[in-house]
Amino acid sequence: LSLWFADGTNYPGQADIRRRKAWMHEALAEMYKALTPDMRMLIEYKFFEPAFYHTDLADWGMAYNLAGKLGAQASVLVDTGHHAPGTNVEHIVAYLLDEQRLGGFHFNSRKYADDDLIVGAINPYELFLIFYQILEAANDVNSGIRGGADDIAYMIDQCHNIEPKIQAMIRSVLNVQTQYAKALLINLDEVHAAQEAQDVMAAEDAVRSAFEFDVTPLLHAVREEQNLPLDPMKAFRESGYYESVAHRGKGGASW
Repeated sequence: LSLWFADGTNYPGQADIRRRKAWMHEALAEMYKALTPDMRMLIEYKFFEPAFYHTDLADWGMAYNLAGKLGAQASVLVDTGHHAPGTNVEHIVAYLLDEQRLGGFHFNSRKYADDDLIVGAINPYELFLIFYQILEAANDVNSGIRGGADDIAYMIDQCHNIEPKIQAMIRSVLNVQTQYAKALLINLDEVHAAQEAQDVMAAEDAVRSAFEFDVTPLLHAVREEQNLPLDPMKAFRESGYYESVAHRGKGGASW
């Protein structure tokens, strides 16, 4: 159950912030009681828009605090576009992984605000570093942390206005696959050894060198093993599928 609330206020004094906090907890607590044992509640945050003075769940800390009050079936959903410029998103990811409260992702890319661009389009290194933290947690000695890393819900949340929508989604998936494959190449033992030696440059190089590696042959090999096109974008553009369905949006309602 993925939840994001646009609720908040635009002006000081418009509403009682602490009362709204209590109402939010009351509402979600009632919903939480209705969850079946196999359900999870993922609480998303956003520091503004459309509420410009205060948003009831404005950052990961508020979402984390609320999830902790609700119970073990509640966790935090990280939308990669829901942060102020300069925010270290992978730090947030690492913290939530360690607390075993990272529930899932809404992947997109941002330049100025919540731009909802193709994931990895603006800052692919950030996407790579997010997967680095996930893979670190997946190899942790703590079974709870490992389990949390393996149980992340991955979703794409984007708004394609000028791009052909299907091609934009294909590009999004390809970008995710590319940065995940690069993160898999990080030699964690090498990183840990450099960290223990307090060798800053060696540790940074062990991470960055994986990012700079060309994983195209690896991705081609995986797709070939699965009998998939080596270049999914090219395959789609040559398939004629878009042309065959484009007429559906003409002369009637479309979305």
